[in-house]
Amino acid sequence: MIDEYKSQANESMANAWRIITLPNWTVEKRGSVRGDVVESRKVEGYGKVYRFTGVVNCPARFLYEEFKNNLTKLPEWNPTILKCEIIKEIGDGVDLSYQVTAGGGRGIITPRDFVILRRIALLSREGRVVDDNPHGYISSGVSVQVPGYPPLKEMVRGHNKVGCWYLQPRTVQTAGGKIEDQTLFQWLMCCDLKGKIPQFVLDVAFATVMLDYIVHVRKFVAEAKARAEF
Repeated sequence: MIDEYKSQANESMANAWRIITLPNWTVEKRGSVRGDVVESRKVEGYGKVYRFTGVVNCPARFLYEEFKNNLTKLPEWNPTILKCEIIKEIGDGVDLSYQVTAGGGRGIITPRDFVILRRIALLSREGRVVDDNPHGYISSGVSVQVPGYPPLKEMVRGHNKVGCWYLQPRTVQTAGGKIEDQTLFQWLMCCDLKGKIPQFVLDVAFATVMLDYIVHVRKFVAEAKARAEF
């Protein structure tokens, strides 16, 4: 199973990177922060997928390391995630986790749980895994079945078809001439939440969830900067 999980994780990561870098997206909703946008498009084999794009004022490496090393701490600062535990470390950059989301869309979507196979890596401009000087950092996830983690009667088990956070480093020059690091933060989402939920309801819910999520990311980053963590 270990080799199978590794193979599936790499395939899922490659698919996520390929999809998130595709052209021709349609705007679903713009956020209150300039540049924040949720877009969608149809992808063969997956159906409708959603992509959030926005800028976060921190080095991309900082966010990547946080997602990589402190996944189980996400619920401490991100109320959109109720629970996150590591089931097993599969190998370098590959693990299994159990997560419970808080639902979202202003109550439209009730909480769901997921069993996720994750792949984290540094990527070149062409999407190849590299050891240093990356064009971007990726944390991808796909739903899998794991012994000992069956669906619970009191919880709807969601299915993550393909998804990732893709973090690209960029620098900007302030009005005072100072060079600052930023992250172009992109989030790809394609979930089957189960239940008979109309597509127009999902459109609203997914867009709202993604725009809410980035608010918590920015708050976490601002507090980390105040503590001189980067």
